Amino acid sequence: MTAETDVFACEKTMTLPRLLELRAQWHPSRSAVTYLAEEDEFEETSRLSYGELYERAQNVAFALREAISLPTAETPEQSPRVLLLYPAGLEFLVGFLGAQLAGCIPVPTCFPKPHREMPRLNSAARDCSPIAILTDRRTSPKIERSKLEASVREVPILATDELLANVTDRLPTSDACHPDSIAFLQYTSGSTSDPKGVIVRQRNLIANLESIRRGFGLSWPSDAAVDGDASIERGLFWLPFYHDMGLIGGILEALYIGGHSILLSPRTFLQRPIRWLQAISDHQATISGAPNFAYQLCVDRIPPSQTDSLSLHCWKIAFCGAEPISPRTLRDFGHRFSGNGLGGDVFYPCYGLAEATLLVAGGDGPAQPNVLTVERASFENGVVKVLDEFAASKLRKRERHELVGCGRAVANTELRIVDPGSLKPLGDGSIGEIWVRGGGVSSGYWAGVSNERFDAEVDGVGGFCRSGDLGFFHNQQLYVTGRVKDMIILRGRNLFPQDIESTVADCVRAAHEKWTENANVTTPMTVAFSVSGARSEALAIVSELPRDFEATLYTELARRIRRAVIDVHDVDPQHIWLVRAASIPVTTSGKVRRSSCKEAFVDESMRTKYRYDRSSLSEQAPIAFPVLPEKPQNSDEEHVRTEIENWMSAWLVARAGVPPTDVNRETPLADYGLDSMTAVELSGETEDWSGVMLTPEVAWDNPTIAKLSHYIANRYISARV
Repeated sequence: MTAETDVFACEKTMTLPRLLELRAQWHPSRSAVTYLAEEDEFEETSRLSYGELYERAQNVAFALREAISLPTAETPEQSPRVLLLYPAGLEFLVGFLGAQLAGCIPVPTCFPKPHREMPRLNSAARDCSPIAILTDRRTSPKIERSKLEASVREVPILATDELLANVTDRLPTSDACHPDSIAFLQYTSGSTSDPKGVIVRQRNLIANLESIRRGFGLSWPSDAAVDGDASIERGLFWLPFYHDMGLIGGILEALYIGGHSILLSPRTFLQRPIRWLQAISDHQATISGAPNFAYQLCVDRIPPSQTDSLSLHCWKIAFCGAEPISPRTLRDFGHRFSGNGLGGDVFYPCYGLAEATLLVAGGDGPAQPNVLTVERASFENGVVKVLDEFAASKLRKRERHELVGCGRAVANTELRIVDPGSLKPLGDGSIGEIWVRGGGVSSGYWAGVSNERFDAEVDGVGGFCRSGDLGFFHNQQLYVTGRVKDMIILRGRNLFPQDIESTVADCVRAAHEKWTENANVTTPMTVAFSVSGARSEALAIVSELPRDFEATLYTELARRIRRAVIDVHDVDPQHIWLVRAASIPVTTSGKVRRSSCKEAFVDESMRTKYRYDRSSLSEQAPIAFPVLPEKPQNSDEEHVRTEIENWMSAWLVARAGVPPTDVNRETPLADYGLDSMTAVELSGETEDWSGVMLTPEVAWDNPTIAKLSHYIANRYISARV
């Protein structure tokens, strides 16, 4: 470590703006962030050096102060909040840093779909009362104020790429930020009714960035290093920047160590997973990572014919977290790409939570995954019975269960396993709640939300954060086993079952009122939970039917439930079971017994009136691409369009679980209930064989199979005539 970079690890007054200010002074020309806009044919790849990034952030801070009369803040909590609403790209980072330099608290939120409601943004707005929304010039005209939370419909919407300061001697510096300043609010859940904004202070952020550096085993580059030097780490990420893993692990960690962060949009990856690995290969990235589902998607969606040019020897750290980690997924991924140079010791399974900024537990650098085999029956009853290789081989697959170790507590962090009932510490091999204490742990949630979980005490020691996650230690390794309160974790998203249950109950009640013309319908009992699919977790829903509901309407009701859940929560249920009234087990006080219901679901002891069970994507047979003429003529338009229509129809049946009798070329695709990931997969596979780029705007303008096929056929022919 050099004398200058030693300041970053040891200086108690360090903040992110100060760190970047120093880097802009010491190596202004070194590349800081690059965005690869592969999914947008109208936008070129963009790049910012450390000097350019800091100067742009200063310009935004100055212009923000000039545009809005910022209130004086006597405490960090009184600092004004600004919502960040950006598409994928570099402008988000400019707005994020500019808000901090202006003395504001940035609040990252997700980019809304065109003409759709914005529940995550609105829930954050209701909670934190922002004084402005920051975005870019392309997005600003598209924000529909009528869909915003009422309290923010009149706040200024500022495009940061249009905020240019002309007075350089008055540009803000990092002096306004101090360790107790609030770096940002991280909204944690997928819930739209109970938002929780974690207060991440500058000291929390710097402490966790240092913990990540040590956990990953990263070295500081020399202060004189320039682009291309081997000492400069290159990270490559597609994770959303409003997600803590994407923002901190994917962007800020690279800036912290003086490295180079190369970014793709989430859509780029989801359309074609090969782009993630190809970009790692092309840019010789050393660090990358994602939730478990992304590694599985690469295994499922990338055919061997696409990997010949991949060279993954450069990939030193492949971290995996944010959702349950599957041993099978890591094994399959490692085996699948070992021929491309991927080492078996590059994996970094880890555990973290937004309440602790990000990383809580991980290894001492990357290594072969540590897989523990336990007896399933004992494990499901809360007892860890570890099996050696010989004992495991004597049991059937369904009688044993594998877990991936997430390492030990990272630097400046302490972990305890505590009985959530008695609040007593537990020893090795005992499952309990994971409690965390350390420099990265937040002081609490934003105003108005209970903070009791942030100052828990065990054995007379206070300051612990109750994670709500269950786990145990074995041979100094942390193994995460589930949630205390049944949170559903799908594709790295946290979903509260109560929210999904409320959506389903509303849907069933509305359908019953419409079909029976009965305005006094009793709210049906519904339960939602996650179950193990062939490759990853899936959503299951069990809903009671009203007593006088006609059997001829069961299929339509299941279809409506699926559409409602996708529309509100953006997740596609793999199972929807309709049961007779009073079938769902409840407590004496009338609360749903989710664990009992899940047990009845898994062992199929629950009697159902109707079942919708969608096969998982990984179990589907490949769909042959349409056979199209290589050199089409205009006269071939009808043939090409018909081939495309047939392929899309087959795709909806095989991939989206649509009954063949329901496929209609004039039905809007949205009516088939495609969640965002499924819709992106459809567009990605279509682009693979047609070469026609499908943006969200194209899909919006051509909403049916007929119209979209017509569009693709015309573009396909015009590109080849």
